[in-house]
Amino acid sequence: MIPDYKSNAVYMSVWLERDYNEVYTALIKIFKKHRIAYGIIPATKDVWCRDYMPLQLDADRYLCYTYRPDYLLKKSCDSKYITDSIEVSKYMGINVKKSSLVIDGGNVVKIGDKAIMTEKVFYENSGVSSKWLKRKIQNHLECEVVFIPWDKYEIYGHSDGIVKPLSDTAVLMTNYQDYDKEYSKEVVKRLSKKFEIEMLSYNVEKKDSRSWAYINFLTVGNLIVLPVFNIEEDEQALSQIKLYYPNCIVEQINIASLVKDGGGLNCVTWCRYCESVDCVFM
Repeated sequence: MIPDYKSNAVYMSVWLERDYNEVYTALIKIFKKHRIAYGIIPATKDVWCRDYMPLQLDADRYLCYTYRPDYLLKKSCDSKYITDSIEVSKYMGINVKKSSLVIDGGNVVKIGDKAIMTEKVFYENSGVSSKWLKRKIQNHLECEVVFIPWDKYEIYGHSDGIVKPLSDTAVLMTNYQDYDKEYSKEVVKRLSKKFEIEMLSYNVEKKDSRSWAYINFLTVGNLIVLPVFNIEEDEQALSQIKLYYPNCIVEQINIASLVKDGGGLNCVTWCRYCESVDCVFM
């Protein structure tokens, strides 16, 4: 699969401009400043496009999974927010292979020739053995998958709120050790078998619950867009990201409105590699 740090174009749902205009405007300004190709995804039903957009396998092929998140099925009225990714892909002229597996795109962090997912995917595809499901997922994603535990206090179960690629062989992990040392220890145990690990940390007197969102920053090529909240952790997050990504350009925008509704910058963007950037709007 193609990780975001090897992408050259970024897309957003039309709902980002409608519901979070200040975030949308700030992102477009950054994309234009750094000449990043961008576009709008048609026929979407909510803003969190990372979760329903297909996974890019190579330059020409994408995996379209079944998007049926349990957190949108608990209330019948919420099911209207489930986007049909097959329909969207047709609108965009994307060549997809289809999978019946229930997956959230936010639960697939692509790193080199591997991917990281939480074990919530086992809950979402119950009724089959975990051994069979692991093999099926890896066959469909066409790569090795490292499974980490699902923190069941976090209903979404997305790995993109836990880890971010540093390179093809290393990952950056959020500050879970500040909230749940046992969970953090188990994640590190599993990841360390395949990756080198660095961790974010914040030396503040009173920890802000939004600090999880720093790891959910946007990456497109060598551009990083990092959240700010006008809190003490902002500067510490920025200095660490610059240290861990010395060859990247780092910009910051305030996304307090997004985080209030449960998501971050990675959640509202979808990146791909296009051999010709004419395929997106500039």
